[in-house]
Amino acid sequence: MIPLSRKQKTRTLKITLKLVGYYNTSATCIDTIKAPLLYSIKALPKADLVIIATPDDHIVNVSTTINSNAIVAHTSGSVAMQAVSNHVNHGVFYIPQSFSKSREMNFEELPICVEFNNSIAQEGLEKLGNQLSNKLTYLNSQQRGRLHIAAVYMNNFVNHCYTKADEILNEANIDASLLYPLMNETLAKAQEISPYEAQTGPARRNDVQTIARHLEAIKSNDRNMYDAITQSIKNTYGN
Repeated sequence: MIPLSRKQKTRTLKITLKLVGYYNTSATCIDTIKAPLLYSIKALPKADLVIIATPDDHIVNVSTTINSNAIVAHTSGSVAMQAVSNHVNHGVFYIPQSFSKSREMNFEELPICVEFNNSIAQEGLEKLGNQLSNKLTYLNSQQRGRLHIAAVYMNNFVNHCYTKADEILNEANIDASLLYPLMNETLAKAQEISPYEAQTGPARRNDVQTIARHLEAIKSNDRNMYDAITQSIKNTYGN
């Protein structure tokens, strides 16, 4: 949970963001954050915006515990804005991206999706979004939920398939980098001509014998996954 305050610079019309504090349930101090660690969210310092960045199931409880007149926004893709509606000015500040501590992000290139309940929340969230990114957009809760489902398919499920492919290669003592050009080409074609048009492979061709050999070769506990994806591809293309 992160409360922010802002200050307008008259000459440059730029917003100076000031982090006035942060809170986590483990009371862990983070050296890279140049702001005080807060030990309670029941009495927050004065701020213009409070951001709730917690697991989805905790958003409502955290929101009801916060005692602040600031704009309160959560960062979930799948939770409706209603989850923070106990605050007069509230909204959502969602970035459809996968974050890892070991990788830096260029926020200017990341899309930021906002939702707000009134003009005060709109002003605060749009100012923050425009300060961080060149790609600010508005999505309501239903649209954002659909975007999140699509992101799970495009990111989480695909990465799990990478993991399974990596296991198969490791078992055969094959260098995974042999498939990196294929990974890159698959993504490039999906972006250029659409995923539907870019689909290839045994299921797309309805190559029954190849599919049977694959099912025979892979681990028994992975066959359901292979078969489910194969059937989905067949159904998509009417095979």
